[in-house]
Amino acid sequence: MEAEPNPSMEEEPHPSMEEEPNLECQRFYNLLQVADAKLYPGSSLSQLAVVSRMLNIKMENTLSQRGYNQMMQLLKEALPEDNTMLDNYYETKKLVRSLGLPVEKIDCCNSGCMLYWGEYEDLTSCKFCSHQRYKRRVSSRKRKLIPYKKMYYFPLIPRLRRLYASHATAADMIWHHEHIKEEGIMRHPSDSKAWKHFNETHPFFVAEPRNVRLELCTDGFQPFGHSGRKYSSWPVIVTPYNLPPGMCMKEAYMFLTVIVLGPNNPKQTIDVYLQPLIKELTLLWEMGVEAFDISKK
Repeated sequence: MEAEPNPSMEEEPHPSMEEEPNLECQRFYNLLQVADAKLYPGSSLSQLAVVSRMLNIKMENTLSQRGYNQMMQLLKEALPEDNTMLDNYYETKKLVRSLGLPVEKIDCCNSGCMLYWGEYEDLTSCKFCSHQRYKRRVSSRKRKLIPYKKMYYFPLIPRLRRLYASHATAADMIWHHEHIKEEGIMRHPSDSKAWKHFNETHPFFVAEPRNVRLELCTDGFQPFGHSGRKYSSWPVIVTPYNLPPGMCMKEAYMFLTVIVLGPNNPKQTIDVYLQPLIKELTLLWEMGVEAFDISKK
C-alpha cells in the first residue's frame, strides 16, 4: 500500500531545517564560481561564457583542433595580461568535463538487436543475430577496434539535479503545483485530465510538488537532406514539465538524452536504444535520488 501523504511536506521549511549543500553539489558550486569569474578585471564576459561560445563556433564550422588552439592562443595574447582565457582544446575539454555533464558512447548491434552495455558489455557478437560487433579493419592511428554502430547517451539525473542547484530554475520547479488554474482553460499539461488522473492515482508522489514530471519525444532527421541519408539521426528528448510553459518549451530545458545514428529507422527496436534512459527513470521512480534545493536550502 502507498503511504499517506504528509501535509507538512508542502510547508515552508523552518530556518533551523536548512542545510548546506552536500559535497557533490558544493563541488559544482565551487567549479562554477571559478569558471564564471570575469575573463579579466572589467570584462563583461566570464571564462565559461567565452569557452562555451568558442566551442559552439568550432562545432558549427567544423574547425580542427589545431585551428581552435591557434585561435584561442591569439585571443589570449590579445587580452590584458591578467586574463583567464584557456589557450588550447585540452584545457577547454577539461573545464567542461569538470562541470559534470557526461556522455556515454555505447556500441550497438548493426541490426539494432541489442546494446553492448551492462551485462553484455564484453560480448563481441550479437546474441540474437550473431553479427560481429567490430569491423575487421582497425584504426591505423590508435589501433582501436571500430564498432559497426554506436549510440550516444547523455545521463538525465545530473541535469535534473542542476535544475534544483540553480537559483534561476529551482523555484520554478513547483510552478505546475502553484499556478492559478481556471476551470475549462488549459495553459499547461498540469491543467489536463490525464495529469489530474495521475495525481489521484499516485497521491504519495504528488505530496512532494518538487518531484519531477517528464515528457519524452523522438523523431528522425537528416542534417544534410536526402543526399546524406546515411548520416540520419534519431534524437530522444526529455523535457521537465514542472516548469512554466515559457521555460519548458525553450531549448535550454529540452534535454537531449539519446542519439541513435542512422541510416535505418529504429522505430521497431527503439526500446533497445532506450535501455539506459529506462534504467535511470526506473531508479528515479522506485528509489529517487538526493538533490539540493537552493531555493529552500
